[in-house]
Amino acid sequence: MSTQYASRQLEITLPNPLYQWLFREAHRRAQDISAVVRTALEQHAQRFDLTQTRTWQLCGAFTVAEPEPVYIVGSDETGAPTTNYAEHVDDVLYKGV
Repeated sequence: MSTQYASRQLEITLPNPLYQWLFREAHRRAQDISAVVRTALEQHAQRFDLTQTRTWQLCGAFTVAEPEPVYIVGSDETGAPTTNYAEHVDDVLYKGV
């Protein structure tokens, strides 16, 4: 099964030295500049895993003794409430600030 993604265009302004490097790299690879940029962005994005961010790790490290009802989304196999605090971390951390 193949996944098709919609394409979008992005216009960026680059300093001349960076553009010249991209131009040379594209020529070396026999690709156009947009392909080189797209490949670089895809490789950069693959290095990041949302579940490995420090915020995500902290959210999973703590238990809330009495969670607010608005954040309860179900219960686990022991009947303890499960929450979606991680999805609302900014609201929870900075509430009332």
